[in-house]
Amino acid sequence: MDDVVARKNPPPGNSPPEHFYGRVLKPAEMLQHAQYSVPAAVAEGLRPWLKRLWSVTWDLPEGERYQTATVSEPGINLTVEFGDIHRANTTGAGIWLTGPVTTRRFDVGLYGRGGVIGVNFHLGGTLAFANEAPALIRDTTVPAGDWFQGIDEELGLGELLDVDQVRDAHLHSAAEVLQAWLLTLRPTMTEGYARFAQVLDRLEAPSVISLGELSSRCAMSERSLQRMFQEYCGVGVKKILTRARVTDAVATIDQGWDRSFVELAALFGWFDQSHFTADFHRVTGYTPTEYLSARERSSRSQQ
Repeated sequence: MDDVVARKNPPPGNSPPEHFYGRVLKPAEMLQHAQYSVPAAVAEGLRPWLKRLWSVTWDLPEGERYQTATVSEPGINLTVEFGDIHRANTTGAGIWLTGPVTTRRFDVGLYGRGGVIGVNFHLGGTLAFANEAPALIRDTTVPAGDWFQGIDEELGLGELLDVDQVRDAHLHSAAEVLQAWLLTLRPTMTEGYARFAQVLDRLEAPSVISLGELSSRCAMSERSLQRMFQEYCGVGVKKILTRARVTDAVATIDQGWDRSFVELAALFGWFDQSHFTADFHRVTGYTPTEYLSARERSSRSQQ
């Protein structure tokens, strides 16, 4: 869903990539401290299940630390991490699987020199590679070997995690190794996943802001949709619907919203300002006013 942020206000052709808007908090500030790239296009045989490959690298002065923050991520990421990095449940180099994040935002501390190469799966996409319920790793990070037996040896862990080799060619090579390995798992399209993908397509419509509306669009009962999202995402459909609207609101602020928050709330389907503020805070850790102030301070510090 992150490929369709700010559905009513597409972002200008500026430096942060399109999918940063609404997902990465204060995206311009983040790019002052780290370098983001797409090391390789998703292989054709993996496109139904993989959204994108991505990488972040950094080389910060001694004593400097920076905390990245993204809104809650309902999908799963497989990451190869090297160098100096700290986040909840994990610290340092390794190959990790981060499950759906449902509690506020996702923060990662960067320091020294390091990087991450990541595979961002479509919602439900991991089930084509490992028959494990996404709910099992909700709000946590586990060693990727917990789901993918032998992954460290299969991927050549030492070479992938060599921080001294970090450059574009190395990132591209590592991304290709990841994709080649995923292809060996022979993912296949199932009838259930195909149906779920159709539901996700309907969920993208800006007018879909409630479970009832999604149920009507999909000709499925609300209970059936709830069961489907729990099975494929490990996250309730209502949480995903709320996150999509907050993501759009964050993206709009980052693009220079200059009207009232009452109007912003109404634009994305909130009919009560207090509910908008509560949902925004629950997803981002900021109230709308706090986030706008933080963004403005960040912009001034970069001038």
